Amino acid sequence: MAKLDKNRLIFGLLLIILIAIGEIVFHVLHVPAWPAFLIMIFFFMDHMDKKLAPNMLVGGSFGILMIIAAKIIVTSLVDAGLDQFLAFLIFVLVFVYCIVAFGEILPILFNNYAFMALLFTATYMQTPNPQNPFILTAILLVGGGIFIIGILGIVKLLMKLASSK
Repeated sequence: MAKLDKNRLIFGLLLIILIAIGEIVFHVLHVPAWPAFLIMIFFFMDHMDKKLAPNMLVGGSFGILMIIAAKIIVTSLVDAGLDQFLAFLIFVLVFVYCIVAFGEILPILFNNYAFMALLFTATYMQTPNPQNPFILTAILLVGGGIFIIGILGIVKLLMKLASSK
């Protein structure tokens, strides 16, 4: 049976402090926290690989901003007589195809982070009074970047504490 790891306990405590500070700041600013937390989740899912941070931040931003293109394209397709569901499905299928087709050529833009951010944004835009996609992008870049830096700082602090013993 696994034992409790002191370093994990300390990491968890420092992480929830970072999350609480982030939540308070977002609350005070009256902006949604989810774009920044999306980056934090991506970062953990990719084992805190800081080399992937640019792809997360740029791809996630691209995905959020693609909601603008989605609105224009879907509206045009609906105006041309297509059903709303079918119009959005076509947009998503083309976007996924672009990720597959161009992902090797331009992986900083066309990646899974972009797709996930687009899906989150599309869902979020259905809520009452959603924020502008440019504000969401700023939250993702600044907040997500701060979360990555904060997590790396926690790891560095724990490594320093471990090496001093």
